[in-house]
Amino acid sequence: MATLPRTSGQLGALSMQPGALPNSVRRKKTKPSKPKQEKIEEKLVEENQSKAVAMTLTTMRAGLQRAYLDGLEFIRNKISDTETEVTKTRLSFYSCNETDEDSFLQYLKECNDHFLMANNELRRKNIKLEVIDSEMRIVTLLNHLREAAEFDKGEIAFITGFWENIKHTVESFHSLVDKFQTNVLNRLNQNCTSYNNADISLEVSNRYTEEISGYIAELERELTNMRLLMKTYDSGIHQDLFSQNSKFAEKVLVSCDLKAFPILRLAPDLAEKMENVCAIARKWLDRDEQYMYEVNNYIKETRNIAKKREEDLKNQKEKQKKIEKAVKTASILLHNNKEKLQKIESELNSLEGQLNGFKQEKKCKHTEKAQKSSMADFLSITMTQTRKNYNLQMKRQRLVKQVRELEEFLIGLERELSNVEDELMVKSQERILINEKVETSVKTYDTLKTDFEKYSDNLEKLEQEVNILSGQLLQLEIIQTYKTSPENVEQIFDRPQTVKLAPSLKEKIKRKRKGLPVTES
Repeated sequence: MATLPRTSGQLGALSMQPGALPNSVRRKKTKPSKPKQEKIEEKLVEENQSKAVAMTLTTMRAGLQRAYLDGLEFIRNKISDTETEVTKTRLSFYSCNETDEDSFLQYLKECNDHFLMANNELRRKNIKLEVIDSEMRIVTLLNHLREAAEFDKGEIAFITGFWENIKHTVESFHSLVDKFQTNVLNRLNQNCTSYNNADISLEVSNRYTEEISGYIAELERELTNMRLLMKTYDSGIHQDLFSQNSKFAEKVLVSCDLKAFPILRLAPDLAEKMENVCAIARKWLDRDEQYMYEVNNYIKETRNIAKKREEDLKNQKEKQKKIEKAVKTASILLHNNKEKLQKIESELNSLEGQLNGFKQEKKCKHTEKAQKSSMADFLSITMTQTRKNYNLQMKRQRLVKQVRELEEFLIGLERELSNVEDELMVKSQERILINEKVETSVKTYDTLKTDFEKYSDNLEKLEQEVNILSGQLLQLEIIQTYKTSPENVEQIFDRPQTVKLAPSLKEKIKRKRKGLPVTES
């Protein structure tokens, strides 16, 4: 091979101009190539853009959450307005200026006394008494009083006033229930929900849904009972719909004859039910706000966990590749050793065949030699006992020559046989060694393959976990986006909706997470 003269390199180094750097130094100094620098710069730009987008999204999200909280406060104010109306209706019914249970009881006791006096008057006139449990019974009582009483002692005027009072109170509560349905309950049903996809199970959403399901059931029960009580006020109220375990009702029971005049409990019970409805609605509202904070915390926690799991998955995949490479190497080694073993087995079979052939040939030649030696000896004896016979002599000489040739052949055959036996011994030793290598290779391969399969199973589980976490994170972000979206928040307030509903909030979130541009409709 042609080589450059030794002086050529020295001349190249020594003939540099003053101040110039050697090629090796220049190469070392300019090692980072331009494309690599551009890639680094592009990566930095992308990271900065990602950070900027993240900060922008965080700012936007904070603003949206503020609007969402304002929406909840708006609903709270509607509940407060309802509670104020309940207080006004109650005070109007009891003709009081401030909330005082003693004054309320005093009014009901006064009503009870007038009803008792009216019944006494009817009893004196032998008029059948009826349980006062409806507007119809009040009207009937008043008609009987007008017919039976010689003059009004105040009962007719008082009971007429009570009739108008309870009638106005029932109408007020009827209006309150309708307004509560429109102003509060519809908004709660529309905006204060989990927004969770049934396909993805989220503990935070399941817990929230379970709790508000209880609130919804309580609200439906209380409002249904109120509507039934108000509906049956005309013909006969359903006393089984009155609230149980009411402390005020227990006081009323002590002061009034509720068996005879159950109508006295209607207004207090409606007021209690309406207050309870407002309290439940507040719980629902507070739970929804708590749910929003929980979702935010879950997003942070899930994002951190998902990031760690993704990093683990990346590292595990790299390890899996190394293990897979080791398995392939072990498989190749095992295959090669098996081929070597198979080759040696074939060679051993061939040598054993040769050995058996040589032994058989040796046996045949020994037999032939023995026969010819015997014949030569026999001819020698015969020749001594008879006259010299040229033919016998020639025949004996040929036999003796053949015996010598057989002896020489057998000597050569013994050498061949010895060589084959030696080679057979060597190959047998090689087979033992290769067999040990094959056994070791099999164990190594089986161990590596088992480890690889276990590792792959664990990797698959980790990948599933990452996918589940990614799905949960996406679903949490969808919940957050839906609950704080301008479209939904706008529906809470008493003003026209000005923001159009996005075609697919879920698609927007997916595109944002992938760093893709989001088209605004």
